[in-house]
Amino acid sequence: MQRISVFFLLTFYISACEQTVGDLDLPDYQSKIVIDGWIEQGRYAEVTLTKSASYFADIDSAALREALVSTAKVSISDGENSEVLTLFRNSDKFPPFYYRGTKMRGEVGKSYKLTVESRGETYEAVTSILPPPKLDSLWVEIDTENDSTANLWLSFKDEPVVENYYRIFTQRQGKDKKFEAIYLSAIGDRYFDGENFTFNILRNTQGIPDSNEAQFSIGDTVMVRFCSIDQAHFDFWRTLEREAISIGNPFSSSGNEILSNTGENALGVWGGYGASYYRIIVK
Repeated sequence: MQRISVFFLLTFYISACEQTVGDLDLPDYQSKIVIDGWIEQGRYAEVTLTKSASYFADIDSAALREALVSTAKVSISDGENSEVLTLFRNSDKFPPFYYRGTKMRGEVGKSYKLTVESRGETYEAVTSILPPPKLDSLWVEIDTENDSTANLWLSFKDEPVVENYYRIFTQRQGKDKKFEAIYLSAIGDRYFDGENFTFNILRNTQGIPDSNEAQFSIGDTVMVRFCSIDQAHFDFWRTLEREAISIGNPFSSSGNEILSNTGENALGVWGGYGASYYRIIVK
């Protein structure tokens, strides 16, 4: 779940807000814990903990090791049952350490409280797993200028009256090791409440996508992960992704606050996913 992006994007965002070009006498930077956690129906919770760093700090192997938080007590509760998550290591990811459940799997309709205890401080957040959404259609349109690439489209009917929020991921089988959030992956129904909504899926190329890089190749087998999320979860990704667009210039900011749902003393997100999965072959 995009562990490296949350750590670095929040680091760059906080620094850009606090520093101005021409400041030679830089103020002391106060590091905060960064929480990147999620739970989905039928799956165990996963949480990664790091510490934010100033953009002006030296980023080397020692600094990256220092950014890891691997001695915390991390637990979740659904109001009836609770579990202390176990620390695991995966050298193929950054950060390589993460906390994962081994007993409690997410259930639709339940709320989950996350509690992180680290270095004498306690951080808490709550999220919910909403009913998974359903797609009406998923289809391919070949690029008229380059017949080796194609655009992927989806369509669904939004539930009326109720405020709905969605997040979309894709995984190209044999190419992507995990599901990747698409470009501007967080969607709210403010402008299409109760209507049919059609959306072009663009792969995330870590910035404003180039048309070819954001498309899919002929022959790709693509899994689409279509999720319902609650408003606090949506607000985090919407504001973070908007900020990510301007990170090409580290001294530029959209001017919007990134809305974490982890409390005043922490950065990041604890989010629930009600997920539906779809498979399509690009041909």
